[in-house]
Amino acid sequence: MDLIIVGDRGDRFAIEVVNFAKQKGFVAEILDVCEAAQLFTVSIDSGCAIVTPDIPLLLRMPAPSTIREDFDSSFQYGECLATLWAAAALMKSTVINRPTPFSAWGRAANSSVLTSHRAGLSPKGMEVFSLYPPAPPQELVNLQWNVQDLTTFIDTPWPEIPEGEGPYRAHYSDSDPAYEMVVVLGERAWRCTTAPLEHLQLERQSISIIQRLEMTFGVVIWSISPNLENSTLFRVNPFPSMQQVQFVWHFLAPALIKAFFP
Repeated sequence: MDLIIVGDRGDRFAIEVVNFAKQKGFVAEILDVCEAAQLFTVSIDSGCAIVTPDIPLLLRMPAPSTIREDFDSSFQYGECLATLWAAAALMKSTVINRPTPFSAWGRAANSSVLTSHRAGLSPKGMEVFSLYPPAPPQELVNLQWNVQDLTTFIDTPWPEIPEGEGPYRAHYSDSDPAYEMVVVLGERAWRCTTAPLEHLQLERQSISIIQRLEMTFGVVIWSISPNLENSTLFRVNPFPSMQQVQFVWHFLAPALIKAFFP
C-alpha cells in the first residue's frame, strides 16, 4: 500500500480519495482504527522512535462515543487508538491530520465559542448544551434559536427538532443566516461558492484558523450577515464529508495526492 485512510469503509470522501489515488498510480486502502493499529510497530533505537511501516496516512476517525455500550469493545478501541496515535504522531511520512499531544482530532470542538477562543478569535453569541432539545431563552426573542444534534450535526430552527438522538447544542443566529464553507489543506484554501465575499478574506482567515487549531485539513464554516459585510466562525470540521468539499474537489484531490507524494 502507498496510502492508508483510517475511517469508515462507507465514507464517500475516503472512497473518492482511494479512486483518485488509483487513477494516479497509487494503491490506497481504507482501514478502521483497530485494523490500522495492527499494522504498526513503534520501537526506540538509540533514543529515536521508529515506526514500521512508515506510510502516509489520512486520519478520518471520529472521537469515540462518550456512551460506553460494551466494556471489552471500548477497552480494545482505546488500546488500538493509543497505538495508532503514537504511530501517526511519530512517523516521518505525511499524516493528515497528524495527532498532537493535545488531541487526535486537533483543537476544534463542537462548541463554536470554544473553537473561536482556541483559534485566537473573539467568541460571540450564546451556546447551550443539553441532553434534551433546549427551549430558547426569552431575552433575545428577535433572533432565531437553532438546535443541532451532535451525533448527526443536523441544525434546525426551533421548534423543529433535528434528526438524531442527542445530545444537543443550541445557539442564536440571524433569522435568515447564510453560510460559506472554506476547504483548507495546508497553505491552500478554496471557497465553496462564488458569492462576492472577497472583502472578508475568508480563505486567509480559514488557513490561519486551521493552523492555530493544529490541523492540516478541514472545512471552516462561516456565518455571513444578510448584508454580506460581516462573518462569524460557525464551525470547524476536521472530517469533512464529500458533500462539503464536492464543489472544490477538482482543486482538492490533486492537492491531496501532491501532499502525500510530493
